[in-house]
Amino acid sequence: MQIIDAQKVDMSKFGVNTSCGVYLIHLKVLDINSRAKEIINMLTDKSWIHKLGVVDRKSYEARAEQTIKKIVGDILTKVDSKVTEDFGEYLVSDSAGNALRDTHKHVKVVLAELWKEQKTGNPGFDFHTEGPNEMILFGEAKFKTSGSPYTIALEQIVDFVQFKKDEMELADLQRLVSPNAISNAVANIKGYIAAFSLNAINHVSIFEKALKSDAAQKLLCHKELYLIGVEI
Repeated sequence: MQIIDAQKVDMSKFGVNTSCGVYLIHLKVLDINSRAKEIINMLTDKSWIHKLGVVDRKSYEARAEQTIKKIVGDILTKVDSKVTEDFGEYLVSDSAGNALRDTHKHVKVVLAELWKEQKTGNPGFDFHTEGPNEMILFGEAKFKTSGSPYTIALEQIVDFVQFKKDEMELADLQRLVSPNAISNAVANIKGYIAAFSLNAINHVSIFEKALKSDAAQKLLCHKELYLIGVEI
């Protein structure tokens, strides 16, 4: 993975006055097969479960088992040099988390599908990180083989916020992030990540269009917003 660009955006250049910290990251996936193996290793690493209490450990291990079997067996082991749409979203999610870890010192939280109750297709955010300021970032990942689906990712986040999907996840997240991060989220101190496949010649134009979108404007009332384009 190569970080092409990472910057904080001065929203006043777009005629917007906001206290929200807005950040852009453009990264490129260099080796699809290597990334697939890394994601398999990440999914099958159950060290996070072993840190839980005995009751939680039993429950989350049962949840994760079926998801791991589904993702690894049906999706990741079928990856070659071409990225399928199913694998693409996992690739975008994990790559975005890695980029935030490397550029902003975030801590990656275990992939949401591993601790939610159903096997795949979770009804909430795709991935999460905890920033160095002890704040939870709720992430949505979208992948398309053509186009750059930033609008879909941002509008999905807006919908999830409206229906309080982030708040619904706090009962589980309290086992996976710091107590202060949970306290901040309860006090509505949190941020969001829109990660999307980046298929365009003019990457700058894509990010500018994303920043100017109605959905992005609706999220500027929160503490932080990250737009992460993943070139594959």
